[in-house]
Amino acid sequence: MKYFPLNILNEIEKKIGNINPILFYGNESGLISSLIQSTYKILQKKSGIYDIKYFDHNNKEEKLEYLLKNSSLFSKINFIVIKNPKEGLILELKNIEKTNNIIIINGGGLRAKSKIKTYFDNHKNFISVPCYQLNKNDIKKIINDFLKINNITLQNEAYWFLIDNISEDFLTLESELQKLLIFKKSSIVLKDLQKLITQKNNVDADNYFFNCAAGNSSLIIQDINSSNTTTSESYEILISLKKFIYILSSAVVNKNDISLDDLVKTYLPRYLFLKKEMFRDIIRKTNLIKIAKINNMLQKTEFLLRKNSELHKEILERFLLNLTKIIK
Repeated sequence: MKYFPLNILNEIEKKIGNINPILFYGNESGLISSLIQSTYKILQKKSGIYDIKYFDHNNKEEKLEYLLKNSSLFSKINFIVIKNPKEGLILELKNIEKTNNIIIINGGGLRAKSKIKTYFDNHKNFISVPCYQLNKNDIKKIINDFLKINNITLQNEAYWFLIDNISEDFLTLESELQKLLIFKKSSIVLKDLQKLITQKNNVDADNYFFNCAAGNSSLIIQDINSSNTTTSESYEILISLKKFIYILSSAVVNKNDISLDDLVKTYLPRYLFLKKEMFRDIIRKTNLIKIAKINNMLQKTEFLLRKNSELHKEILERFLLNLTKIIK
């Protein structure tokens, strides 16, 4: 039986009686750890369990059955977290008689085709919880719930900026949202939010695309010389450019079927509302031939950066100036 991270804790809160074994799996180790700790805190209050016992399935000297039969000195119920689960765990769980113990499996290292994952996904009683990088809908729900609980209001532009720029990593997202508590029972404007959170996207890097569109070659060179000092910064700028080139490509493909205003509304990130007019003009002047040229340049630039990383600044500068010639 499969549940998702956003509702599993509510299900545990509502559950009356025994909690069936739960498997947390996926590549988001931070989310898995957080959910295990939250599950423990909920059940500690409800069931009177005392502490967490960890069982490493790699350790052949220990037996899970023995651990299940020996309760804590302070509680009749064990909260057992099984690490490094192997496929033999399926048979062990089948052979274990009904138990009051709480069994949690940390399946962070399981393969996508793991038999354990399939077993839990299809079991009518056992619970599986996929823990992968949060998508935009997950992020929106987490943010909306946090704002509502803490009575915080975001102005519209600030709200969309937060959704587009906050990290998809669960623990980082939680940490960033905690910063908003200084605005409890008040409203946050975009300018304050930009100073407060650590953005996954560098807004200064975003500006390179729009400086190219404005044909401002001197400003581009000035920015490159003053702020771009490392290879990683060049890659960060290039990643931002790739994002906007992809957005522009998608808009241009649909230009004959959708109005310019609707294309801007659909494709421009909402936190960049001040760039609406410029983005509309960029779409109007760009065609598929230009997009093909830009993509060819982008591929060449990525290759050159990998091959000659010591020349990262010169390579990126050349790309930006050529991009300016095409889209200005």
